Amino acid sequence: MSLPELYRRWRKYSTPALAVLATALLVWSTVHIFDVPVSEVLSFLAVCVGGVLVIMVLALGASWIVRKLRQ
Repeated sequence: MSLPELYRRWRKYSTPALAVLATALLVWSTVHIFDVPVSEVLSFLAVCVGGVLVIMVLALGASWIVRKLRQ
């Protein structure tokens, strides 16, 4: 695999990879620096993921309704 091809692959996946790394480092630093229990941090993370999923479902429903009204 050539170097330009590796660079193109990295550019394609760099933002999601860095987002996951930043989230993991945030959880780690919260647990180790501020002595917050892991279960509490993971429950907050689960609530945030659930909230994002709810927003995605609402956006999907709204876009479906708008599409049907335009037809």
